[in-house]
Amino acid sequence: MKISCMHCWFGFLGLVLFSGLVVSVYGLSVNEKDQMYYAAESYFTQGNFTQAMNLYDNILEIDPAYSDAIAGKGAIYHRMGDFSTAIEYYNTAIALNSTNPYFLSDKGNALLAIGLDNEAEQYLKESLDILPTHVDALNGIANVYSFQRNYEKELVYRTSAVIIEQDNQEALVGIGNSYAGLKDYENAILYYDKALNLNPQNVNVMIGKGNVFLILKDYDNAISQYDRALLADPDNVNALQGKSQAYVSLGENGKAVAIHQQIEMIKKNTEKNYNIIDDSSPIETKKIPDWIRVVFKWFSDDLISEDEVIKGLKFLIETGIIKIS
Repeated sequence: MKISCMHCWFGFLGLVLFSGLVVSVYGLSVNEKDQMYYAAESYFTQGNFTQAMNLYDNILEIDPAYSDAIAGKGAIYHRMGDFSTAIEYYNTAIALNSTNPYFLSDKGNALLAIGLDNEAEQYLKESLDILPTHVDALNGIANVYSFQRNYEKELVYRTSAVIIEQDNQEALVGIGNSYAGLKDYENAILYYDKALNLNPQNVNVMIGKGNVFLILKDYDNAISQYDRALLADPDNVNALQGKSQAYVSLGENGKAVAIHQQIEMIKKNTEKNYNIIDDSSPIETKKIPDWIRVVFKWFSDDLISEDEVIKGLKFLIETGIIKIS
C-alpha cells in the first residue's frame, strides 16, 4: 500500500509577523521547521525510520500542532505494518487539518490494510474531492474495488491514474490485475509488460504474469516467469508457490515436493506458523502449501477447472502432506 507524499502541506501555527519578518512563538522559524521536516521525509524515503522518527519528534517538541510531522509518524507506523497506531496519528493530523488530501488518503489506505474497505473508500473519495488529480488516492480507491473484486470499477480508477501519471507503476500493474480479474488475459499480459518495461526488476509483476500463464495452462511460460522472479528474489514464497503449482499441473510431483520443502524452510526461518487446519479437524496435516488455497480461490472464481483442483488434492495426499483418517 503506497503512502502519500505530504511535502506540499505545512502547518503555519504559532507565527507572528513583525515588519515582514517571520518569528515563531516556539523559538524556531517556520523555514527551519520545514527543513527538519524535509530531512525527516528524506530519511523516511531511504527507509531510515529511526532518524525520521527522531526528527518528527523534535519538530513536535517545538510545535505540537505541526500536522505534517504527526502524519509523518503515522506513515512510519503504516510502513512498519502497525496500521492501528498509524490511523491514530492520521486522525490527529486530520483533526488539525481536515482538508489535507494526503492525510485523508493515507488514513484510507491504512483502513483498507485492516480490511475496512467501506470506511477506506469514504476517506479516499474525500481526498479526491479536494484534489482530483491525487494519484495515490486514485490507486487507493482502485485497491478498495480490487479488494471487493469489482474489477470494472478498479479499471476506471487505474486508468484515471495512468492518464494523470503515465508511468505510474502501481496503476499499470493494477490495470494488468484488473484485466486478469476480468479474464481478459491478453490485456493483462500487455499491461504487465508495460510495467516491466519501466522496471524490469518488479518481482510482483513477474509473478502476476506467471499466474496468468498458469491460468491459461501455459505451464512452461508460467515457470519461466516464476524463475525470473526468483532470480531477483530467491526466497519469494509467492513465486515458489506458483512454480510448485505449475509442476503439480504438469504431473511432476517430485519437483513440486522439493519446492514445497524449500518454502517450508523459508517460513521456518521467518518463524511464521502457516498451519491452516485446527486441531479438531478429522484431517491429520503437516503444513498445507498456500498455493492450494490459491487454487481453490481460482476455482471459486471459475478461473481453473475442477481437474486442476483434483490434481492439487491428489498431490497433497500422495506426498503425505494430508492424511484422511
